[in-house]
Order: sequence, then structure tokens, then C-alpha cells
Amino acid sequence: MRNKEEERCWTRRGWMTAAVGAAAMPALARAADRYAVLDPIRTELVMNLVVTCSAPRRFNPGGPSASKDGERDVFFPIIGGAFEGPRLRGEVVPGGADFPVQRPDGTYVVDALYQLRTDDGVIIVIHNQGLVYEPFSKLRLAPQFTAPQGRYDWLNKSLFLATLLLEVPAGMRRAKGPDESDRLIQVHRVA
Repeated sequence: MRNKEEERCWTRRGWMTAAVGAAAMPALARAADRYAVLDPIRTELVMNLVVTCSAPRRFNPGGPSASKDGERDVFFPIIGGAFEGPRLRGEVVPGGADFPVQRPDGTYVVDALYQLRTDDGVIIVIHNQGLVYEPFSKLRLAPQFTAPQGRYDWLNKSLFLATLLLEVPAGMRRAKGPDESDRLIQVHRVA
């Protein structure tokens, strides 16, 4: 049960809150204010990541490609690559893959899991998931990292967004022949 002093405080707070809210209503009623960005999202570039894949392989040659989440008919083995940014650099460890899927609603989803090895020998797991926007040239990702405690632990504690470009600038290409292709992933940390 509240004492008289607490009731008086609650009453004052309640009236003050109501008065402030009422005063703010006309401002919120204006369309421009209703959609004003009060805390803009900023990003910072973490790294440029070039992932090299071999030619696509079929999941089930000659068989069905339907899975519980859509059509998964091919995957792209990851055979190498490199990354560089202000706080980390290194190479892509061969052995992961990109497992794209076309959902029943027709949307294409990127789903890649692989490892990065930093210049100082630390292994970081990256899981890139995202969507392909029409036309097929726009790909947006939300990478998640698993890094050990220590120098790269900040990767575990941040939110990331990325773009995936299938046309890699000439100076960044690593593919060595017609059966290999590169993807440029520009990873940004949300600040």
C-alpha cells in the first residue's frame, strides 16, 4: 500500500506525463514528424571480403530438389578468398559453401557458412544469410560471426549488414579460371 507522499508523487508524475503527452500530440500529428528518424542508423565498413567459389554442384543429380524450405538444387563450394578491413585481415578457409534456396514464394535466399583465418591465425566462423532482390543484381545479407574471446570478440557483440556483389572489381579478383567465380561482400557494422 502506498503512503500519502507516494500517492502525491504518483499524482504529480501522472499529471506531468499527461501534460507533456498532450503538448506533444499536435507535433506528432504532423505527417513530417510522425516519420522523423529520431535515432538514425549509422554503419561503418568492417571489411571487404572476396569469396572464391568453384563451379556449382547439384545436390541430388537427377533427383528431386525440393526441400522443407524450398528448392535447393545447387550449392557453390567455397575454395578460398581473402578479406581486409581496418581491424582485421586474412584469408577465407577452403571448405565451406553457399547453399542458396528458392522459397515457395519465389524469393531467393543466400545461405553460406564458412571460416575466415586472420593474419594472426585466429579462426572465425561466418554465417551469411540474406535475400536476393529483383532484379537479381541486388543481394543483401545479415552476416553473423562466431569468434573466440580476445582480439576479435567484438564480432560476437555487434550487428552486421552486408552487400554481395557478383561483379568483383578487377584489382580484387582471385578466381583462376572458367570453373571459379568470386563474390565481393562488403560487411558493415551497425553503430
